[in-house]
Amino acid sequence: MVSERMVTGTDSARSTPDAFDWAFLSLALVLAAVHLYLAFFAPFVPDDRATTFLVIGAVLLVGPLVYVTPYWHSLLYLLGAGLAVYLGVIWLLGGMEFLLVGAFTGTVATTFAVLALYLFVRDVARSEEG
Repeated sequence: MVSERMVTGTDSARSTPDAFDWAFLSLALVLAAVHLYLAFFAPFVPDDRATTFLVIGAVLLVGPLVYVTPYWHSLLYLLGAGLAVYLGVIWLLGGMEFLLVGAFTGTVATTFAVLALYLFVRDVARSEEG
């Protein structure tokens, strides 16, 4: 029997987006917006650091763009969670620069990472079911 995955080339575990999917995408966009704000508008960010924030913001924008394509795979949830954790560790080890913005971003990134891990586990469980 031919499965939907074979016919469409997509992962049949991903169906219509639910509240968790929308929350994940929203958090990714919030994280991207914060980093792009730091890159372009924050007066306290030195020019050499602005480029770093620009790259991070652009990477965080790529996730939601890829999410709506057939190229999205569950493994990308893990990459998103890993990026959020990595950025948090860098911020902590870097002396917690920009404390207020960093604390806000850390809260959003923690929620983002936990949600990404949940969605990864959910997608893997769904794909194993059928």
